[in-house]
Amino acid sequence: MLQFNKELGYSLQFIFALSNLNKNELLGLRKFSDEKNISFLFLQRIARKLRQGGIIQSVKGATGGYYLKKSLTKISLKDLLEVLDGEYAVIDCLKSDVVCPKEKNCTAHKVFKKVNNSLLDYLGKIKLSELLED
Repeated sequence: MLQFNKELGYSLQFIFALSNLNKNELLGLRKFSDEKNISFLFLQRIARKLRQGGIIQSVKGATGGYYLKKSLTKISLKDLLEVLDGEYAVIDCLKSDVVCPKEKNCTAHKVFKKVNNSLLDYLGKIKLSELLED
């Protein structure tokens, strides 16, 4: 079954909170983790991935924090999933770095490949800005 994890949910909450900041305003991880009752250490790992993926930027110091580096209209759900988990696939044998010795004789492979391609196409079309719309 296709299921998203808490990391994606917390990432979305953090990104959406950042999108509501005024220009030049920053959001600290401690404040956000306390307000949302999210583990600070877990949120740190998420923020590191988002920063490395070019979605957010940090400012160090006592008054530091994070801000959104990329517009929500430019970030797809697929982009976010891949920043968090690397290449996304519905089944591991479809990832580009995996060679499945059973691929040629596996009837399920073709099915999973079609589903995977359709899902990635769909997730790539969903921009985070759309997720905020009612």
